Amino acid sequence: MASQWQRDNDDGPADRSPHFFKIILPNAVQEGKLRIPDKFVQKFGVDLSDMAFLTIPNGRKWKVKLTQHAGGVWFQNGWSEFASSHGVAVGHLLVFKYEGNSQFDVLIFDATATEIDYTLDDELQVHRIEDDESDDSSVEIIKHFYRGEGSGSAHPKKDGGVAKNLVIANAFKSENPLFTVIMRPSYVNGKDRASLPQDIINYLPRDGFTKDYTKASILPVKLQIVDRLWPVKLYIYERSGGSSCVVSAGWSAFVRENSLQVGDVCVFELIMRDGVVLNVHIFKCQD
Repeated sequence: MASQWQRDNDDGPADRSPHFFKIILPNAVQEGKLRIPDKFVQKFGVDLSDMAFLTIPNGRKWKVKLTQHAGGVWFQNGWSEFASSHGVAVGHLLVFKYEGNSQFDVLIFDATATEIDYTLDDELQVHRIEDDESDDSSVEIIKHFYRGEGSGSAHPKKDGGVAKNLVIANAFKSENPLFTVIMRPSYVNGKDRASLPQDIINYLPRDGFTKDYTKASILPVKLQIVDRLWPVKLYIYERSGGSSCVVSAGWSAFVRENSLQVGDVCVFELIMRDGVVLNVHIFKCQD
């Protein structure tokens, strides 16, 4: 789908509004907050108030409080509600376009680097939060901090490493179908399963599937790196909300033997449809 920003600028000059993007890492989900890049705040911190407004393409606006701690500025109170309402999870990519006066337009991409479908509310509204009286953040604190009296960022390289890694992976091109997956904690912690993009189902052969007690359709496939093959199985589940595809039954061995970690990006290239073979290109995250 075309993003809202592209539609808004089809007939006009290139958009010069400041942008930054964030890959959602486990700490952002667990701690319920998201750090704004220090370089952005150094440039635009004097323009930020202690309340930010996040607008998604369907027009809904969310009010999220900014806090300052651990040497940085964070989206915090209200962030968890924003994230959960849009299914934001580890491996998702969010692009923020700054419109001034603490107003941000936000695009959300899932772990396959595909923009999500935004549910259109019946009435556009501002999602409000209760101000936390115990919060020590304010407009003046943010301005004061970014006039040069704060410390450096706590984790500047980790987000940047994952984000840069995704950009490099998405630049990979082939005449064969490609499916991109960012490694989440559940994909690499030994549970022997990972979700693949739903689109892969359209390219699989019609024959060769079996059924099991879970009512999944199962297809044996091989994952290839250079001249080595790993046998795995694809499980296709048909549900009322749509189909899903999971790779399992050998996935944990592939993860272990290729030292996959959270933030790594795997690009699955379908190189054989008869006796399915997926050539896997691994882009390691450099923290």
